[in-house]
Amino acid sequence: MQTGVNRRATKREQTRENILIAARKCFNAQGYDGTSTREIAREAGVAEGTIFSHFPTKEELLISSVGDHLADAIKQGLHTMEPEWCFVDKLMHIASYRFAQIALQPGLWQVILQQLVFSPRKGAVKELMRGSGLIDAVMRLIEDAQLDGELNPAIEPEAIHKTVIALFLFTIHEHVGAENYDCEDMCATLRDLLDTQIRGIWLRRPEMAA
Repeated sequence: MQTGVNRRATKREQTRENILIAARKCFNAQGYDGTSTREIAREAGVAEGTIFSHFPTKEELLISSVGDHLADAIKQGLHTMEPEWCFVDKLMHIASYRFAQIALQPGLWQVILQQLVFSPRKGAVKELMRGSGLIDAVMRLIEDAQLDGELNPAIEPEAIHKTVIALFLFTIHEHVGAENYDCEDMCATLRDLLDTQIRGIWLRRPEMAA
């Protein structure tokens, strides 16, 4: 049986979730500048002040709304992958869940590109990825693949991680720019980029300037 404290905590958590769902819907439909916290509050069925009791700023609300969404995709991907799959297949499996979300709400990712990815505020994207669990999930896949001899152990996991995330962001940026939100097409683009990394682009080691 729930106590009064537990009931209040459950209600607060449900209110927070309702606000995030409303925020995603409004940002997706109207963009960042076109969406007011008053509109989000009306969509969520709460007072505008309630939003700020959960999220101090509109940007924090955006980060949380997308971060929680991304976290759901990562959890689903991790829980449904097969342990014997290769690194690329595991990575693509997680990405496919995220691409499916983007296909359903492409306007939301346009907001992320505009407000966070290309924002002058330092650390916004990393905050989003770390809070959603994406950084930890990909780093674990990389470290496991290095231990299994699948990835080069001489390369720092952080460097591999940055490369993977760069390819992921490029894929989304390219498809958002072309207004092609088909999940299978996005997966095909990312796999092509990963295959290029696997094969390598150098026929011989270049003599680079210092």
